[in-house]
Amino acid sequence: MDVVQSASTEITIAKKSFKKIPSVLLGSLVEEPKKRHAVPNHLVESKIYSEFQRSKVIQAEPAMLHYGGYELGKHHQQILKLINISGDVINLHIMPPQTKYFQIKYKKPHRLVPGLSYVVTVDFCPDEWRYYYDCVRIHCQGEDTLLIPVHAYPVANVVEFPSFINLSDVSVGKRLNCPNSVSL
Repeated sequence: MDVVQSASTEITIAKKSFKKIPSVLLGSLVEEPKKRHAVPNHLVESKIYSEFQRSKVIQAEPAMLHYGGYELGKHHQQILKLINISGDVINLHIMPPQTKYFQIKYKKPHRLVPGLSYVVTVDFCPDEWRYYYDCVRIHCQGEDTLLIPVHAYPVANVVEFPSFINLSDVSVGKRLNCPNSVSL
C-alpha cells in the first residue's frame, strides 16, 4: 500500500493590498435579470364577458358583490354561488380577479351536475381608503360567459334615514330662511 503525503495546511497571505474594482466595471460584467411578463390568459383576452347574473347554463348568486364600510388591513369575505341551471353536466373555468386586493378560493373536484353549485369565497383586503373594482369571470363550454362585478367602497354600513322629512311650501325662485338651516 502506498502512503499519500498530505498537502501543507499553511495559508500564505499576499502582502499586496487588493485594488477596488469600480462598480461601473462590475455592472457591465453582470447582466441584470430580466423581468418576467405575466403569462397571458387566452380566455380573458379573447372572450367578451357581458352577461350579468345568469347565462344560458350558469347563474351567480349574488349577481354582484359589494363590500361597503370596510376596515383597512382587515380581510372581508363573501360567498358567491355558481349554480348550473342547464340540463347538462358542464365544465367551467373561473378566472380570478386581476387586482391584488381581491382573491378567490374554491374547490372544483369534478364537472358541475345540473342543479348543483360551486361555492366560491371572495376575499377582500384593502390598504387605503378608496373605491375598489374588479370582477370574477366565468367561461363555460362554447361561447357562454358570465361576469360578476366586485365593488368595495369606504362608506358606513349602517344607513339611518329619518322616518319623516318636512319640506314646507316655498315659491319658485324664493328661499325660506330657517334658524337651523345651513347655507352653502
